[in-house]
Amino acid sequence: MGITTIGSLNYDVVTFTDRVPQAGETLRGNTFETHAGGKGLNQTIALSKLKNTSATYDVRMVGSVGDDSFGKQLKDLLQNSGVNTDKVQVIEKKSTGVATILVEQKNGGQNRIILTEGANGCSVYNDNDLKSIFQGVTLDDEKQFVVFQNEIPDPCSIISWIKKNHPHFQIVYNPSPFYPITKEQWSLIDVLIINEVEALQIVKAIYQGTEYDYYTKEIEKDYVSGYKQICGEFQRNLVSQTNSAVTVVTLGEKGSLYASKESPEVGFTPAVPHVKVVDTTAAGDIFLGGLITQLHQDVDLKTAIEFSTKASAIGIQKAGAAGSIPAFEEIV
Repeated sequence: MGITTIGSLNYDVVTFTDRVPQAGETLRGNTFETHAGGKGLNQTIALSKLKNTSATYDVRMVGSVGDDSFGKQLKDLLQNSGVNTDKVQVIEKKSTGVATILVEQKNGGQNRIILTEGANGCSVYNDNDLKSIFQGVTLDDEKQFVVFQNEIPDPCSIISWIKKNHPHFQIVYNPSPFYPITKEQWSLIDVLIINEVEALQIVKAIYQGTEYDYYTKEIEKDYVSGYKQICGEFQRNLVSQTNSAVTVVTLGEKGSLYASKESPEVGFTPAVPHVKVVDTTAAGDIFLGGLITQLHQDVDLKTAIEFSTKASAIGIQKAGAAGSIPAFEEIV
């Protein structure tokens, strides 16, 4: 074992259109496609495809699919991508999770997504389940990263169990879709990866209104500088200081900000310029996959961010989610 994702598996149905319809309006779409998806699946495939070809550690997926053709396709795709699926359970009489996605082709490939959780709602694990998932892991084992998102029920309860029983594990959290959690729960996270929208959502949920107003005004004055202040604040005072204490804030076409306990001064990496954007659906998932594989291989944070930025730039030039994820060889 080396990196485990505990998260969602969805089947994506995607409509490409010039613009999204208003309430009560019917539009003619341009094209329609289906793809494997779900943030958990996307990130896991990215973690597997973007790891160094000489690396020997395992990438595992823990989650749930329905007893249907979608579920079989998703498991097959994971396995064909080199992912261990022993802990992907098939739930009888449940459909596989589905994401309905609208992509606006005349608005930079921006997307809008509606999730139907299906079997993902069964990804709830008690103490015995978690003991089985992490059976045989000891404090002497190689470093472990465990990746979470918010597309399964109550990931924080799983994170709390891991921190109690395996405190040396690095907890990676991408809080999407966002919902508020307590400051104590945020303090269990070792690697926090968020976009600019989620950054402000966290500020609004955790801090007083005066601080939210301050940061929004700072962002209006200087976009990157304002978010740089938020990134530094989260690195110092939000995430766990026990392990690596990494915070990354992605800013879309502007680039990304990052800081860690080892390198607390907030750094900035610009986005790759002059990229023809086709679909941004899995951009953040590819970025996360590249970043965590690099950190697992002891690459410094700045270099890891540069690698992730290149990987994400390649991915957004292709349609689809899992199908747009590049391989390690395409980046180096």
